[in-house]
Amino acid sequence: MTLFIFLALINGLFIGLSRSLNGQLSQQKGPFKASFYNHLVGFLLLSLIIVTFGFEVKSLSSAWNWDNGYLYLGGLIGALYVALNSYVLNQMGAMKAALLVISGQMMTGVLLDFILSPMASSVLPYLMQVLGVILIVLGIALSQKKPNKQSTNIPVSKLKQTQAHSK
Repeated sequence: MTLFIFLALINGLFIGLSRSLNGQLSQQKGPFKASFYNHLVGFLLLSLIIVTFGFEVKSLSSAWNWDNGYLYLGGLIGALYVALNSYVLNQMGAMKAALLVISGQMMTGVLLDFILSPMASSVLPYLMQVLGVILIVLGIALSQKKPNKQSTNIPVSKLKQTQAHSK
């Protein structure tokens, strides 16, 4: 189990780094071109791994089982995710974008666990997770408020005078 925890943490580091790099590429090329290059480089890397480790291409073609064709929508969703994240990251910054993406992932996980788990003995854990997401979103929304112009436009000389009179 420790290995899986370590791999999940490493994956999280890679995702954060990937988001940042894609955001920078998006500023230069645009979000959809950044997504295209992201997936092109990923395709080339996976192709190299397949060739290097000797996977047979014939065995890969049998993987295209269209009985469950909807499962391949993960690739479509992944491509849109990269494009949208590249755009949003540039608008909001890495931390806020990451928190909101993670919040969306938590909500999806809670929903899927709740729907797919017939043995849901207590709703409390699900409600606590939803409350956590609400707090994250609320915190980001509150941090977006613009400061009061009166408090930010006080000249330093006036501020010193005010402090001197209060002593």
